[in-house]
Amino acid sequence: MRNQYMAKVLVHNKVVTEDQVNAHWGEITDQMDIGQVLVKAGILQQPMYEKVLAFVKNIEAKNAAAQPATPAEPPAPKPNRSTTSIPAVKPVGIPTPVAPAPVKAEPKDEEPTLQIEGNNIFGEVTSSNVDVETVSGLETTSISNIGIAAGDADDEPEEEGDLPSRFALATGEGKAVEAPETLTPKMNLKKIIAYARKFGTTDIYLFAGRQIVMRQSGNLFAVTEDTLDTTRLTELLGEASEGFADGHKVSIGKNFSKTMGLAGVGRARITVTWDDVVPNISIRVIQAESATLESLYLPAFCNRFAELQSGLVLIAGSASSGRSTTMTTFAETIAANRQCYIQTIERPIERLLQNPNGAIVQKEVGLHVRTGVAGIELAIRDGADVICFDHLTSMEELNLLLQAANAGALVFAVTGGNNIHALLSRLLASVPESGRSAFACALAEQLKGVIVQHLVPVVQNQGLVLACEAMRISSTVANMIRKCDLSQVAAAISSQKDQGVTLDDSLQKCVESGYIEGAEAWKRAYDSRRFAAYRPSGKEA
Repeated sequence: MRNQYMAKVLVHNKVVTEDQVNAHWGEITDQMDIGQVLVKAGILQQPMYEKVLAFVKNIEAKNAAAQPATPAEPPAPKPNRSTTSIPAVKPVGIPTPVAPAPVKAEPKDEEPTLQIEGNNIFGEVTSSNVDVETVSGLETTSISNIGIAAGDADDEPEEEGDLPSRFALATGEGKAVEAPETLTPKMNLKKIIAYARKFGTTDIYLFAGRQIVMRQSGNLFAVTEDTLDTTRLTELLGEASEGFADGHKVSIGKNFSKTMGLAGVGRARITVTWDDVVPNISIRVIQAESATLESLYLPAFCNRFAELQSGLVLIAGSASSGRSTTMTTFAETIAANRQCYIQTIERPIERLLQNPNGAIVQKEVGLHVRTGVAGIELAIRDGADVICFDHLTSMEELNLLLQAANAGALVFAVTGGNNIHALLSRLLASVPESGRSAFACALAEQLKGVIVQHLVPVVQNQGLVLACEAMRISSTVANMIRKCDLSQVAAAISSQKDQGVTLDDSLQKCVESGYIEGAEAWKRAYDSRRFAAYRPSGKEA
């Protein structure tokens, strides 16, 4: 019965799936139980096997004590896949049969506590007298083929919010993985990411019951004919976990977003959300090569922000508009041209940066520092010459960054916003009226430039082109900020000529150059009347 008990415990606690047990059931021998078979197959970790084995032995001892006069059953014949039929179940969400009324057992503090069902799904129905006990340390257990954190029962639990004991970042370096010409769901995650890089896609979407979908030039395309089943999706998540250098353990039902590095395909950011016990996976492919400011096609005056010695530069835009890329490009441009100490605070760290003329430290919120505020305070104490912050989520963070700029640091900060007027208005409105005047004065004093980015699809899906609104803060605009009167900001940007460009001017230039369709400009314009001639009609609108 040991194999049956062990299989029940493993499946019921979602340490392995029933399909995995089915696949290896015929490999059981007199010298190797199902747990050892799964360890050998790389599905089960040795520490977890030892914990389960101790629990099963405890069950066997309870049964023996409860029925002392009952002669032992003859040994069961050696399991054979050809003769042993295991009921098929759905890939996830294994149903829990109703357990018979448990017999109360004497509590033992030192007992390992794992759950076991009352009905034996790997054999006949039994009348086990074992209590169904609460799982200790496995309330949200990791998926079967993903590493499970196993420790002693009396280990002190980590306090909520504790940082991990390891802070390594996987680089993704190694022999380049060859990208396939066509993709199938059976290919490993490295092949999928290599395929995405080959064809210039920015995002990969992996969902149960659907084809693999990728985003290219802002549009979504299915790249496989077959769909992903839940088992395959779980396996891909297991492969992704191998790229977590900090030892992060994936737990069912626990959403997360972090970067990973898989040898030969570089770094990527993975976001996992759960539909019951089924993962939904989104992967952002991180650019491997360094970019130059010239390759970003920012307005020429924006390149001079890298020459500043102190002050604050805001980089805004919607998600996936390249804000982080612009920030890190400024950091590497500065590092290449002068000796300085750079610190970045990111959520999470994406591309790993180099500083040939000084030092660079990259910190991830939740990994190296508890909060963004703590990261900024540490950068100020360390005397960083340049601070790159991605991205602003609170006014406390912005106030600290203004303090850093006032102390002599050059600060680049990523935030949200579709145009400069809306961005500055939102910042001022976020401060209580009692403190707004002081905040406005500090912002006017330290703000040196603003860039608001929009990535627009090029005609015929040939890529994306940058349209942006940007300005170098003049004394006129600084006075507007100080007075909390931004009604003339758009006019001030237009009048600055070579020190400012409005979003509508940038879109107009893209249309006239033939890069984008007029309808794309109409959808994004600050003053859509300027592009009214391109407004889609009828169903197109």
